[in-house]
Amino acid sequence: MDIGERIVLLRERKGWKQKDFADKVKINVSVMNRIEKGSRPLTDVEIIKIADALEVTTDHLLKGESNISKVERILEDSNTQIAANDGNISREDALKAIEWLLETEKGRKPGDKQFKK
Repeated sequence: MDIGERIVLLRERKGWKQKDFADKVKINVSVMNRIEKGSRPLTDVEIIKIADALEVTTDHLLKGESNISKVERILEDSNTQIAANDGNISREDALKAIEWLLETEKGRKPGDKQFKK
């Protein structure tokens, strides 16, 4: 997956139309169309603007999901964000809870008791 495809995927996860997203990052919609199709390279400034708007790191935007941690993937998931917002949980508290859960569940196999004591 190239950067243009990642932008499309992340933009669509947010439910944004291309024109609305282009307006948000102050890029002409025809330019955004070419970026998403991979026919136009991005400038450093555009990469930063797009990553900020999509609420991902520039590293994630450039390299893809395989290069972000499990915790970051969980935090970027829209269901996690909705749950955190509904429960009024900060990103930092959500991060701590997810790290605790991943550590607690490390090595658990199907059939094992959840939350070892």
